[in-house]
Formats: sequence, structure tokens, C-alpha cells
Amino acid sequence: MAAAIGHEIRNPLSSLKGFTQLQQERYPNTNDFYPIMIQEIDRINSIVNDLMYLGKPKVIEFEKASIEEIIAYTLSITQQQAERQSVTVETIIEGPLSPIDCDDKQLKQVFINLLKNAIEAMPKGGKIKIQVKVSKERKMLISIEDEGCGIAEENILNIGEPFYTTKKDGTGLGLMVTNQIIKDHKGELSIHSRLEKGTKVEVELPINQK
Repeated sequence: MAAAIGHEIRNPLSSLKGFTQLQQERYPNTNDFYPIMIQEIDRINSIVNDLMYLGKPKVIEFEKASIEEIIAYTLSITQQQAERQSVTVETIIEGPLSPIDCDDKQLKQVFINLLKNAIEAMPKGGKIKIQVKVSKERKMLISIEDEGCGIAEENILNIGEPFYTTKKDGTGLGLMVTNQIIKDHKGELSIHSRLEKGTKVEVELPINQK
């Protein structure tokens, strides 16, 4: 049902975005609201995509991919948002790293979601530390640690539940989808946080799926 509704919503959204972009191109100096309208349409589309994934999870086709390239792509996508909020990102990669069996598009979505959460937790700026290494058990370990507002201990257990969120304008779907993708990759997600100190999210993924 969620997938069917999401599909029906996404079709008119595409038309709305197309016409809005066309109006912006025709009258670039007449209205400052076009970028906001496009941004909000993209936000609705993102929510719809999450609903569609939860309604009908994709079949994963595992292929070898570089975790360094996945992280680099994630950083390039979130760079502008980080700069706007005076957030710096430090990346520590303990190599050499083996290629990992995964769906790289889905993992990119995972780390974009996690990095955006870390950035949004620091509206006044701060630092994010990303660490990547291989464990003794031959698993890929990726951690993302911020200096943000943190999450109360009693709320951590609810993170990832449908429509549960600590954000003012959040839906809770992003982290739910993130957790589902990691589970589909036979991995684990853990969250450690302290109020006003920051949050550390750890992702553990098998390097080989066989």
C-alpha cells in the first residue's frame, strides 16, 4: 500500500518540479521563491522514496565496490550543507581497504542520511569525524561522530521506529530506511550519544557476502 501510494504521489511531483524549474528559467529575476519551492518538492520526493523503499524493499544485487569512493561521493553531496553551517569534516581511513560486496547506490543513501543527520545536529557549527577501518573479524567498520546536541538515552531505543524522530521537521523514515538497508547487507547499526556532547553512529558491514 505504501509503495502504491508513493508511486501515485511521485508522478505529479515530477510535473510540479518540471513546471517550477521552467518558470524559474523564464523569469529568473522575478521571484525568489522558486528555489524554495524546488527544495520543498525535493524534500517531499525524498519522503516518498523512503515510503516506497519500506513498502517494497529492493532486491540487492551485490557487486564489488570501494568504500573510499562511496564515502567520497557522500562528502561531495553534503559539502555545501556542511559549509553553510560551518561544519568541518575529518576523514580517517585506515587502509589498505578491500573492496566490499554491496549495492553502492544503497550504501551511498545510508551515509548521506547519516552525514546529514550529523550536520543538522550542529546548527551553530562544529566538527564531524569519519573513521573507516577493517576489524579483526574482516568486517568493514565505519563510524560518524559529531559534536552536536546529542540524543537522550531514553530516546535512543526508539530511533529507527516508524515516524519516530527527534527533529522538528523530521519524519523518522530516513533512519528507518538506513537501518533496513544495513540489515539487507547483513550488517549492524549502533548509536551512542550524550546530550549536548554529540552522537557517534557505527556501521559494521561484512566485506564478503558469501
